[in-house]
Amino acid sequence: MKRMLIAAFCISILLSLSGGTSTVDVGKYVVDTQLKEIQGNESAGGNIAGSGTEYWALIVAVGVYANNPDMDRPSMLVESEKLRKMLPVSSNWNESHIKVIEGENATVPNIIEGFRWLDKMEDEDDISLIYLTTHGFPILFDLPPFDEADGMDEALATYRGFLPFPNPWSWEPLANPFAIITDDEINFFLNRLESKGIALIVDSCHSGGFNDNWSYSKAAENWAEGFAGELQGRNRVIVTSVPEDKTSYGSFFSNYIIKGLQGYGDSNGDGMCSLEEAFYYAKPRIESETGMHPQIFDDYPGELVLTEKELPPSQPEKPYGQEIGKTNTTYTYQVISSDPEGDNIKYLVDWGDGNKEWTDFYPSGEVASITHSWNKEGTYEISVMAKDEKGAEGGWSDPAIVTMTDTHAVDQRQVDQEWIFHINNTRWCAQSFVPTLDSISKIELGVMAWDSGRNIIVSLRDRLDGEDLAKAEVNMEETGWNVEWVSFEFPAVNVIPGNTYYIVCRSSNDGWGTGWAASGENPYANGEFYTSDDGGKNWGNQHWKDVDGCFVTYK
Repeated sequence: MKRMLIAAFCISILLSLSGGTSTVDVGKYVVDTQLKEIQGNESAGGNIAGSGTEYWALIVAVGVYANNPDMDRPSMLVESEKLRKMLPVSSNWNESHIKVIEGENATVPNIIEGFRWLDKMEDEDDISLIYLTTHGFPILFDLPPFDEADGMDEALATYRGFLPFPNPWSWEPLANPFAIITDDEINFFLNRLESKGIALIVDSCHSGGFNDNWSYSKAAENWAEGFAGELQGRNRVIVTSVPEDKTSYGSFFSNYIIKGLQGYGDSNGDGMCSLEEAFYYAKPRIESETGMHPQIFDDYPGELVLTEKELPPSQPEKPYGQEIGKTNTTYTYQVISSDPEGDNIKYLVDWGDGNKEWTDFYPSGEVASITHSWNKEGTYEISVMAKDEKGAEGGWSDPAIVTMTDTHAVDQRQVDQEWIFHINNTRWCAQSFVPTLDSISKIELGVMAWDSGRNIIVSLRDRLDGEDLAKAEVNMEETGWNVEWVSFEFPAVNVIPGNTYYIVCRSSNDGWGTGWAASGENPYANGEFYTSDDGGKNWGNQHWKDVDGCFVTYK
């Protein structure tokens, strides 16, 4: 996943219900900071659930927001999809018992209907899991039933949760009071459930509040405690985590909770994974990596067991093979992964040109050879994911980035990615390079667009503050928060091999919505990266010595 130069504000909520074996009781709000010893699920008698118990899941992931693409958080959709695929690997879960509401479908009416579906399907013998991920914030006053000690309710944003006009006090959009769900409303739906156990997981990247009349600046941890505390109840386990500052940590907490439920959190070795075990697996890792401080609110009389242990294969190594080649020519790439339980593995290969395919099964740790040809000139990203014979899926590999030529020849190339730099009509970026060939007729950039109807303009210059030797413009569509390689073609420009030239990237649009991918660790030795905040009048690179833009030049 690419790191973004964007402040992010998000909240992930996982509610789940189950039966298990240990409790935490620390005051009114259960906020346990000590790792407890997991004793095993005595009440379950060694089985994940008793006779007649069914497992139900409602997964709600907003992730995208109408009229406010800057608030989009693709990690919300990624983690919800991981959860959806992970659950049926356990024998107690059935795919038909999982309802997913995501993206533009995650509106207030649809979310309410999802809770009604869950209420209709579950009964007192069942386990219910609810996962909700979106932005969260406190609102200025306590709505009926007037139950907040601090006089403020907490709320979650739905697809239309932000108003489509600027906030005069902040770059953050104004909250839409008609498209939020409060903690009181969620508690109402939880109270309707008859399931014998309920668990709630709050994974929050919280800004401290939006500065408008429908929100209130409130400390992130106080917000999370207030939100989760209001949802406490008999037979419920609530876990929550928030960062200390305003920087987005994506959905790290959800990621580690899911890993814990896959089996890495099975601390007592009984082959079953409880929510408590997943929390205590996630907690030290989150504290070490992000500065978040996870908390647990536990009012369930035992361990809340949710899944069976089934560890996924490892993240495959980056595919190895030809990086620069010709179109309509078949190339072979090698991939490898291992399964911690020795299961056979097959691979899903994304070739970057719209084609995906599964391989046959291979023994764990054995190199697999995959072949492909591309019929259009350009740069492509090959990624692979491993799945074992029991259905457990691992993560995607880092991409192997390849360039295939037809009528052109590749000259300079830097394809490593770590950052996205905003570009617009005032924020320009540039990359210097030294050609070895005597002309340039095409430049390809790795770019991203999280808003539609915007353009990217690329110029070739022999001086950073000089005139354009060539210029090309491309109108962008949304790339789904993925980097895409876009070509900018122009009549051939003669260049002098060994001299320094500059790629200048900008947009004629204001605001935010497009970006240029760049690397860290200075992978391109023959150039430097520059930025300008005033439309190219002044340039600087003192902060970007280790950064290089993603580009390919062609003759």
